[in-house]
Amino acid sequence: MGDFLSFIKQLLNKENGIAAVCKKHKVLLAIAILALIYIFFNSFPPINFYAQAYKGDFEKNQVSADFSFSKKKTEDNLAAVMENLGKGLKDENTQLEKQLYDIVGDSPIRKMVPEIAKNDRTVAAFIVGIAKKESNWGKRVPTLNGQDCYNYWGYKAPGTKGSAMGHGCFGSPEEAVSVVAKRIQQLVEKNLTTPSKMVVWKCGSSCASHSPESVRKWISDVDIYFEKILKI
Repeated sequence: MGDFLSFIKQLLNKENGIAAVCKKHKVLLAIAILALIYIFFNSFPPINFYAQAYKGDFEKNQVSADFSFSKKKTEDNLAAVMENLGKGLKDENTQLEKQLYDIVGDSPIRKMVPEIAKNDRTVAAFIVGIAKKESNWGKRVPTLNGQDCYNYWGYKAPGTKGSAMGHGCFGSPEEAVSVVAKRIQQLVEKNLTTPSKMVVWKCGSSCASHSPESVRKWISDVDIYFEKILKI
């Protein structure tokens, strides 16, 4: 039983188990839950009850249960669920990746599409929408010694290459997407799930120093591709 509990803990691991899968891809959450419930109940063979009643004394009824649990069957079934979920995620990512290529065309952000597609759909939509507004998908960017900093979102915190032109400078497209996606995910988890709420990306804690027109424009511009990607 100890080995089985350890197996369950691995499946529910926050970093790479079912919990992580469902967190990033909520569309698969219901499927995963239903599959696990089905497997759980089908892993138990029927319980057979044998009763022997003694005439005139029902208090002496004897009931025995023949109960057995197939650990290996359950582990195999759960492993199969994880494998199928993995295939589903791969198919979903591939579909989103193809559609993102069509959307961004030949712009510099194109090289980041495979990394962007690995994220939750809402996060991916913000990554693309904000990048369009802040850098025209990589056509207006900070550089360091003439090299692209891969910062297409106006991200202020330093990257592995430090800062350049007042913005973070990343060492690779992968690093850039990873850092920005993580920050956006944190904001989404705080219910900043629309461009009007995500305007903190532009303003910080307050938009008082920004003109109302520029704030409205930021929201409407980000919303164009945000909504387009959510509807894919």
